[in-house]
Amino acid sequence: MKGMGNVSREKNGEFDFDKLPEGVYFFSGQEGFVKVEVDKDGHQSWDLQNWFATLDPDKNEMQDQKIIQDIKRRLNEDTGMINPPRKQGKKSFLNPFNK
Repeated sequence: MKGMGNVSREKNGEFDFDKLPEGVYFFSGQEGFVKVEVDKDGHQSWDLQNWFATLDPDKNEMQDQKIIQDIKRRLNEDTGMINPPRKQGKKSFLNPFNK
């Protein structure tokens, strides 16, 4: 069982959003920034209006939840910055010798 004085990190090194104390937090990354308000009961309100992925006018609540989960996974617990998205399976067209 964890003590109350431990740093809020999960085993895999991710930032533990579920244990944020009451307050207003800003997290930024290359796609903009997000604002997270935590009330006295620990409920979180995410403001994604300044996050690039949410600018789609046809977005819905499910997409917001996916974006929030993605941001939570990418947050660097040491710097508080949101890491850039991982590019999967793309090769750089700038260097034809990089295969």
